[in-house]
Amino acid sequence: MLRSLTKCIDLKHCSRTLVPKCTFLTNEYKCNEAWNVQISSPILTKVNLNDFYNILEQNFSSKGVISAIDVDIFANAVKDPAYLDELKDLLHKLRLSAETGNTLESTHHATIRNYMEFGNIPELIQILKDPLNFGVFLDFYTANILLDKLITSQSYDHASNVASFIMLQEDFSNDITNTLCQYASYKYLSEYKSPENEPVVQENNKKKEEIKIRIKYLRNPYFDDHFDIQDLKTLSGKTLAWISKKGHDNLSCNLQIIGWLFYQKYEQLLLLCNELIENKTFKLHNEVLDLINKEIETQSDDTKAVLSQCIDVLSNAAITETKLEHSIKISIENAINRTQNKDIAAQKELFSRWEQIREDKLEEQSKRLDRANRMKNILEQQKQMQVEEQKLWFFENEEQIDLQIEEKEKLEDTSVKKSTKQKDDENYIPPEILPKRK
Repeated sequence: MLRSLTKCIDLKHCSRTLVPKCTFLTNEYKCNEAWNVQISSPILTKVNLNDFYNILEQNFSSKGVISAIDVDIFANAVKDPAYLDELKDLLHKLRLSAETGNTLESTHHATIRNYMEFGNIPELIQILKDPLNFGVFLDFYTANILLDKLITSQSYDHASNVASFIMLQEDFSNDITNTLCQYASYKYLSEYKSPENEPVVQENNKKKEEIKIRIKYLRNPYFDDHFDIQDLKTLSGKTLAWISKKGHDNLSCNLQIIGWLFYQKYEQLLLLCNELIENKTFKLHNEVLDLINKEIETQSDDTKAVLSQCIDVLSNAAITETKLEHSIKISIENAINRTQNKDIAAQKELFSRWEQIREDKLEEQSKRLDRANRMKNILEQQKQMQVEEQKLWFFENEEQIDLQIEEKEKLEDTSVKKSTKQKDDENYIPPEILPKRK
């Protein structure tokens, strides 16, 4: 819930002044007690992470094999920030192997919780940004806890990045996640400041040597307008537009306008403004007009004309005196009140299920390894029995053995001749042809 923490003492007058610090989720939502019970299972407490990592590293370097259940055990057994680098390395190795499709949900959850607990948020953002190399994805519960932590610390750029990950996954079924993403994106966009222009370094007029590289073919430039978006401002605009599009209340309509504005889809923005102005229940927030006017100053003439039309259309709408940020906070409160108990029960059920899945997968893996070892021993015994049988029946099968030896010698002779011919061809030097004398 939204809580205001007030602690600031004026030493001169011994009076308290209120300094609000906004937090949305309760401690119960984070389910720390249930999580600690889950990671205290005997399978995880007996693991020596240092030795375990060395074994996994050796297996991968020698055989190129790593198991998803082993990485899951390592991720859930981490209780020291010193092992975060090893965890990151194992996640990358798992992503490179065929086992990446068997990655457990608890691996994602444990990784995100570990990085949050040990305060390494920037590196966590980089891991989430690179699913191709690490394959870590947010679920609704880790997304909500992470967004709440970032919003509380006013790290709106990181919070907006997290919101964009939810948008890219295109799953908007959790109300708490949607409203927190709306708040994070709105705060980032409303406080956005364009980066200062870096001083242009004058290059010397020296000719640079061109390096040409032969390539097989050229790829046509392609931009999917989704995963290829790199600019956080554009990503935040798309996040706000797509998530707000799911809602039909007055707040979502206002946020959708801001989303299409910063997503730079100006035709869609104009269509939305024309639709909303026909809705008699629609009320416009002043912050929306302020952001449009601020954006006009940095746009080209064609874009200015479209945005001016949007302002003309929205000027006919009724104005609400409620602050837009306050409306978003109320929306978050309502979403938490509706779904908090459901999410808490779902998390506790997930934790117990993950513990059972881990035990089943580990038992399945041990049986599979035992079966492979038994098969290997059987094959070795069969080979040894063939050798012993050949020794016992040598005199009876002496003629057949001699024929086999002759065939092998012939094969070796032909292979040697081919190799010598190839070497002779390689060393062959053509004769020099001189012009005829007149």
